[in-house]
Amino acid sequence: MKSQKVLITGASKGIGKAISLSLLNHGYRVIGTSRNPNKMEDKINGLEYIQLDLLDDRSIDECIQKIGSVNILINNAGQSQIGAAEDVPLEKVKALFQINLFGIIKLTNAFLHSMIQNGKGYIINIGSLAGKFAVPFQSSYVASKFALSGFTWSLRNEVMKHGVKVVMLEPNDINTTIQPEIFMPKNSRYKKELAKMMAARATSMANANPPEVVAKKVVEILNKKNPKPFYAVGGMAPLLLFLKRFLPDKIVENLLRRNYNL
Repeated sequence: MKSQKVLITGASKGIGKAISLSLLNHGYRVIGTSRNPNKMEDKINGLEYIQLDLLDDRSIDECIQKIGSVNILINNAGQSQIGAAEDVPLEKVKALFQINLFGIIKLTNAFLHSMIQNGKGYIINIGSLAGKFAVPFQSSYVASKFALSGFTWSLRNEVMKHGVKVVMLEPNDINTTIQPEIFMPKNSRYKKELAKMMAARATSMANANPPEVVAKKVVEILNKKNPKPFYAVGGMAPLLLFLKRFLPDKIVENLLRRNYNL
């Protein structure tokens, strides 16, 4: 494993930090990104840190140039937004897509070349169960995760014959300190519904699994010879995806609305 060079984006906290620590403990050489690595106070011993801001194309290019190539790429960095679609400024939606999709595509394509040349490689994109369920009042986040899911599966089918394995890992609610950007103008017509949704979400997050469950699943995936296109983790995520295959969309929609007290 020590010869396996891993890049994990968003490694400063939450899921990315848990994955970094787990892979270090399993003998991988791990490089983790952070927007401000010099300001971090709780760095992991043995983890190599590098600066990366997915909002900045120059930062992405510099990161790629410094690292050169990797055996395993784990695209974990991301952001979230909460607010009615009508209330979220378009420039904020574009910024979210830059972080959750366009920056990931740019980074992935850069490291993909050497993986194909070597005839092997691993790409794991950390998405969200929101990439399968249209959570209300998170339209921009949901859209970015749906898009990432589609990109991941399409890429998987393109590079499979070159020995590169591509997997989408979609966690359910995970209890971390990372907070979404919230848009709730004083004159919003959705204030009551949004307040209900956020209260339900807060309860769910308080009882959610810790990020270590995602890290454990990443290790399991990396040890598989023929991984599946998608994996779900956290709480009842696998069961929810299983039921979604068989339940009519209208029932799924009603259950989703009920879950958020709408």
